[in-house]
Amino acid sequence: MKRKSLNRKTGKPKTWLVTGLLAAGAVAYVVFVFLPLQNSINQLRQQVQERRQQIVQAQSLVGTVAQTRLRLVAAQEVCQQWRGESPRQAQLITHYAHLTQQAEEAGVAIDRLDPLPAVELNLIAQQNVTMQFHATFSTVFDLLHRLEDLPGTLWVRELRLQAVADNDNALQGQLTLTIFVDRADYAN
Repeated sequence: MKRKSLNRKTGKPKTWLVTGLLAAGAVAYVVFVFLPLQNSINQLRQQVQERRQQIVQAQSLVGTVAQTRLRLVAAQEVCQQWRGESPRQAQLITHYAHLTQQAEEAGVAIDRLDPLPAVELNLIAQQNVTMQFHATFSTVFDLLHRLEDLPGTLWVRELRLQAVADNDNALQGQLTLTIFVDRADYAN
């Protein structure tokens, strides 16, 4: 009887050993094959997502860059035009002569013309000029219109008008102008 029991034990497969080997193989597959492949797939997905974002950003920047280039060209044209029209430091006396000539043509009598010290910036200088005059309102208006038509950039900083007499149309006035002068030759 003993023989029968021995034969049965050796003939029966050991299922726990097969199950353990299959489980170890599955764990080894998961640890050594599946998880590394998943990590590399996730890294590739992240790279693809980053590149998609870069492409979207680049496409949105194309319009901005084109607009910026157009604005730069326009700014350069305005700069070249201003430099062509603006007086240089050596031409200020000629510019003052134009101011007095425009005043005479408008019918404004200049009592006093005082250049103030210049405010020098990097590429431009602000030359302030105070003009005291007497005239009628219409001639002062005509003078301002003529000054606006002069080449270069001129700002009217201050304009004060007061009546000379109660019944008279004559006005006494003081005008402070700022003339922008090109210093590109001097700036370094």
